[in-house]
Amino acid sequence: MTNWEDLGEVYSTDVLILGGGLAGLVAANKIKELNGNLDVLVVEKATTGFGGKANKGAGVLWVMSEDDDIDKFREFHIKNIGYYLEDQELLEKVCGTTLNVVEHFERWGIQIMREKDGKLARIEALPLWSLCALDLDLMEKLRKLAVKLGVKMMDKTQSVELLTEGDRVVGSVAFNLLNGRFSIFKAKTVLLATGSCCWMVMNMWSSARGDGIAAAYRAGAELRNAEFGNFYNLHLRGNMAPLTGCQYALYNSEDEYLSQKYCAEFECDIDRGIILGMENEVAEGKGPVVFEEGEMFAKNPLASGGFLFRWTRPTADRFWKTLFMKNKQYTSDHEWRPEVIPGFMGEFSPLKVDHTMKTNLPGLWALGDSCYAGSSWAGAVPGPPGRLRGSGLMFASVSALLSAQPVVDYTAGAREPRIDKDQVRKYKEATFAPMERRNGLSPRDCIFQLKEVVAPPYYSMRKNRDRIQEALAKVRKIEQQVAEVAPANDWHMLGLCHDLRNMALCADIYFNAALARTESRGWHYREDYSERDDKNWLKWIIVKQKDRKMVISAEDIPIQKYKTKP
Repeated sequence: MTNWEDLGEVYSTDVLILGGGLAGLVAANKIKELNGNLDVLVVEKATTGFGGKANKGAGVLWVMSEDDDIDKFREFHIKNIGYYLEDQELLEKVCGTTLNVVEHFERWGIQIMREKDGKLARIEALPLWSLCALDLDLMEKLRKLAVKLGVKMMDKTQSVELLTEGDRVVGSVAFNLLNGRFSIFKAKTVLLATGSCCWMVMNMWSSARGDGIAAAYRAGAELRNAEFGNFYNLHLRGNMAPLTGCQYALYNSEDEYLSQKYCAEFECDIDRGIILGMENEVAEGKGPVVFEEGEMFAKNPLASGGFLFRWTRPTADRFWKTLFMKNKQYTSDHEWRPEVIPGFMGEFSPLKVDHTMKTNLPGLWALGDSCYAGSSWAGAVPGPPGRLRGSGLMFASVSALLSAQPVVDYTAGAREPRIDKDQVRKYKEATFAPMERRNGLSPRDCIFQLKEVVAPPYYSMRKNRDRIQEALAKVRKIEQQVAEVAPANDWHMLGLCHDLRNMALCADIYFNAALARTESRGWHYREDYSERDDKNWLKWIIVKQKDRKMVISAEDIPIQKYKTKP
């Protein structure tokens, strides 16, 4: 560490990992196993191993086990989930790496819940893949392993911008959320593991604020499948715990069973049909939509809730018990058939990567939820669960393993990076500019306005040209307000100012990409283009910044070289 004039403290490392969640820690540990001589530094805005989403969810892994047929699964996925928008070669590569993840986890001391015969668990209603549960203490164990391997960590540090040398990414700048200290990170290789953008709507996923995605976009990274950032789950009103599978137990106010009207004959998770259908019922005066708890498992072929509780998982059990009791206490609707609403999660994850998770920018890789959709392995779905429960944890881990050896090889041959002082100075001034404002708008108020645009199905699920343009006008007004927000001399509120800027940019990109795709496919639904259009739209939409302007183009999917064709 050295002082660099009046700009801040400079930290040099071989590999800089932004984000200390699941993807970041798996990558850090694997890179150190491959080459223990490399300096690996993890920078996390919360606390490494305790931020992110992995220790706040169900703790289930989607796995292609030895008993599963990858070819049959690929055919099913392409025809019923991704609708030919997959990178089919990467889909197969991901499938072939899932068992490797399980092997790594068990070798690293993470308990994988297996059946009595030692095989990975299955649900009979899901014949083409396996599921296994794991406890939510996995992050604590991964952090302890990282410390043992010599991974360095810096917590409570929010990265703001990526540093570049030409088009090569060579580090980042950040500030400390406790004392405002400005840091400059110089690295041969940078990995983004900062997660998706969920726009702070649902409290469980509120840490996903698009910071890495927005910074990469501003640095020149390409985005793909940005129109798929509109994942919804189903929730009791006033209750944040998801009711996975409850679409099979929903009724309107006339006691009409809704699954037969809006759900496919077989759903591997939840598709757009039930979300659109619920909105339609309310619009026709048949609301509210209510939930018959006693029928959830009887009519749900997945029985996913029962699956998760087949094993004793001390950390997960404490988490879910605490969450359920809290929600039960504070849920406003205590009727025997409570109201169910769509709960917007977003999961905007569009950084475009190749099969090793490398972006188009030299020196920059992206992992996990930052590139779930952008990698296009999953096709026409938002980020996790991508209609495959357990694929969020799994892809975070798969992407980390797929990147590790290429990162080690690149780093070994990379020359020492050079940092542009003028670029650092400009970023530092912009980072702290809100602190100079003594009066201004509250970033919390502006973020609430942004939620009012991205969350309603009116804008994000049932789209048409006019409503998308209406949403864009509101988002751009919020983007203009970014220059007027004031953090009230509080470092955490300064972080919120930058979160607002990043989330507004992500919304701008999301709606622009949705405007460009003039068809309906998977989770993207346009009332004015209600049919899938393979003739004109077997394409990936690419978004990139050029000369400070958003440029949108379409790239033909190389469907002719793939095994499965429409």
